[in-house]
Amino acid sequence: MPGVHAILLILVTLAAFYLYTRSWIQIEMVSLLLLLALVVLFYLLPYRGEDQRFSDVEIFESFGHPALVAICSLMILGRGLTLTGAMEPAVRVLGRVWNLNRWLGMLLTLVVAGATSAFINDTPVLVLMLPLLIGLSRRTGYPASKSLMPVNFAVLAGGMLTSIGTSTNLLVLNIAEDLGMPRMGLFDFTMIALTAFGVALIYLWLIAPHLLPDTGVGKLGAGRQYEARITVNEDNARLVGRKLADLSRALGRPLPAFALVRNDKEQPLRDDIELDVGDALLLRDTPQGLGEVSSTLHADLYDRQGLGQFAESDVTRVDTHLAEVVIGHESPLIGLTLKEARFAEQHQVIVVGFNRSTSGLLHDVRNIAERALSAGDVLLVQAPADQLEALRSAPHLLLLDMALTLPRSPLAPIALGIMGAVVLMAATGLLPIHVAAFTGVIAMLLTGCVRLEGVGHALSLEVVLLVASSLALGQALVATGAAGWIAQGVVALVQHVEPAVQLAVFMAFAAILTNFVSNAAAAAVGTPIAVATAAQLGVPVEPFVLAILFGANLSYATPMAYQTNLLVMSAAGYRFVDFVRVGLPLVLLMLVTLSILLARHYGL
Repeated sequence: MPGVHAILLILVTLAAFYLYTRSWIQIEMVSLLLLLALVVLFYLLPYRGEDQRFSDVEIFESFGHPALVAICSLMILGRGLTLTGAMEPAVRVLGRVWNLNRWLGMLLTLVVAGATSAFINDTPVLVLMLPLLIGLSRRTGYPASKSLMPVNFAVLAGGMLTSIGTSTNLLVLNIAEDLGMPRMGLFDFTMIALTAFGVALIYLWLIAPHLLPDTGVGKLGAGRQYEARITVNEDNARLVGRKLADLSRALGRPLPAFALVRNDKEQPLRDDIELDVGDALLLRDTPQGLGEVSSTLHADLYDRQGLGQFAESDVTRVDTHLAEVVIGHESPLIGLTLKEARFAEQHQVIVVGFNRSTSGLLHDVRNIAERALSAGDVLLVQAPADQLEALRSAPHLLLLDMALTLPRSPLAPIALGIMGAVVLMAATGLLPIHVAAFTGVIAMLLTGCVRLEGVGHALSLEVVLLVASSLALGQALVATGAAGWIAQGVVALVQHVEPAVQLAVFMAFAAILTNFVSNAAAAAVGTPIAVATAAQLGVPVEPFVLAILFGANLSYATPMAYQTNLLVMSAAGYRFVDFVRVGLPLVLLMLVTLSILLARHYGL
């Protein structure tokens, strides 16, 4: 039977899992609460076993773990490659191939996306691919919604090819190594993952596009509707006294209004209602439709009095353009309003529209500037081309506009060379990955590929806290015997089935956690249990650890499973059911393929 420490730890783990699935609390806060719970538990009740002791001190040691050092270093290296435009030549070649042959272009894009993500964090790879695919859709007429999800899934599948492909890989392998498994090299499981990637590639190339809808995304914002606001004041006094029916006649179509706000109260929409000073007309339409309303009614879709330091001349410049901006999963804007963040003033842009694609358009009467932002929200912004260009480099903001060129720096070859040296040192065993990656970071700083003041932008607080709390949780599960106790129950269930089925059970367990909780949680809980189960079954530990590693990467079935899913959902206008329709078959396909490959490779 489990001891009191194991029971309390299992309860803490279940509570953390529950909170990780809640949208009302940030992942960073859940990780901090998990760390606090572990610290308090083991401070008040230090664990003293027969051969080891576990207290609050060991919890904080997770912040200095080699896995966390390696993950943070790789995030900085990825930022260096992105900022220098080191991958721009590959992106441009893909564009030329697409123009020659769409099917060949799609295949090559999937291959390049997967191969690149084997060495670079998934998110920067997708950020480079998104504008390319949307721009190609604009030129070729092929719906971007039929290519964005397959390419995103190729990026995720490519992350399984090496031990540094994702932070999850490093986390699983380091937890297993702490538990006694021999260290795995950079390419030790590449052939297994590469075979499965080939199976996934065929599905993503030939089948997945036919399962996806044409959402009309190709031209800027086509098919996506935004909420905008016209405020009746002295700047558009010609609207005062006009009836809504008059506005519809002037527009030549029904006015795309969904609410009229007067004295902070929503009024019923009637054709005979007359506008008055202070009224706010809330609109919902495509960017083109909103532009038509603005030009026809001679009314701004923003408040000229609230532009801060944004100059009047910038608003009226003839080269002003519209662009879509997605709020990234790690953006510091999350939880703030545009007014609180001084978004317009800081970036010198005007926000004219708002879309919350993850939960549909909102139906409240607040000003756009007063809405708290969430990951995946899309802003329709207006600004001159040079200021949109500057917006592209803002951290954790994704500009969905292919009209602007990708950055290219003379330092790009240096950044590529540094990354190549890191991979070479890790692959040959000359240096462990955390030392090689940290050495690469120093080289990037010394050569100017990454500036010291920009290092903080490369690091994700969410990832750091997730990894640290997951390492601490994994160590605690083992030290208190909770992992061994759970493993006894697992062994009772799987000991009489085929090895491939045993591996599939573990992989499915990790896949469920990664799609509904987090991949770090899947690694933290699944890896110790896998190691303990393999020991009790008397079989090699490596295939069971890799089953958890692969399962924690199968983030295909839900949009919340991984941050890149959220980005393509916003960019392409996908619905939850689209991920289920395309992602769930891919999860099952990879489960079967990888389970069989692991069993055969390790002679089970």
